[in-house]
Amino acid sequence: MARVVTMHSYRGGTGKSSTAANMALLFAAGGLRVGVLDTDIQSPAVDAIFGLEPDPSMCTFADYLVGRCEIEDAARPVDGMDLFVVPSRAGLTAINEIMTSGYDLGLLNEAVLRLTASLALDVLIMDTHTGINTETVTAVAGSDAMVIVTRAHRLDLAGAAESVALADRLGCRQRIVVVNMVPEGIEDGDLVPRVEQAYGLPVAAVLPYVPAMAGPDGAHVFVTADPGHASAAGYHDINALVMSDTVCRLPS
Repeated sequence: MARVVTMHSYRGGTGKSSTAANMALLFAAGGLRVGVLDTDIQSPAVDAIFGLEPDPSMCTFADYLVGRCEIEDAARPVDGMDLFVVPSRAGLTAINEIMTSGYDLGLLNEAVLRLTASLALDVLIMDTHTGINTETVTAVAGSDAMVIVTRAHRLDLAGAAESVALADRLGCRQRIVVVNMVPEGIEDGDLVPRVEQAYGLPVAAVLPYVPAMAGPDGAHVFVTADPGHASAAGYHDINALVMSDTVCRLPS
């Protein structure tokens, strides 16, 4: 049975998609069969992070939603690994149709079931749009784990209560909080208690801000290419929690 993981952030710019990509690569490097489904039709990023060239002739998640192809046809293998990526979209045609006519949200659940079965996946990671919308609600409702990626900025933490309330309402037991893009010089002892108070959950990993990831070639920087990377231990910790089904709680 595949482990289904939804990536969530309340605000944009937290590095949610790059976190998903690094998690997926580490899972695959560890011998698992992994899928990444980019459900963020408004601002897709996963295909660029994996270096997949846009190709309007190939199927995407958006094409599947409007009935142009089967979801299995949209899965693109990543060379050399048991890793498959489903890009969100390759142009504006499908998104224009979706914005005009909408789509059946049940298709997202169907996509998850069909991808995990047809690709014999061990893990499926869904990257969602920032904030809380119908797609995010549907994704979280069908997930085993919700990885919340945040920064320690007060504007990011302002949405903590809504993210936790969403998980509560949908019965998602495993919530994993990751603090990303922490500037150099900020001590964990200063920021972790603040984040834990906001979410009411322990912080699973603190990932540093890496200038190379923010540069022009940042989309191609992966932790598997640099096992000594400062973020490597954090990504391993996240993945271990995802596979353990541990219900994270603050000590009483």
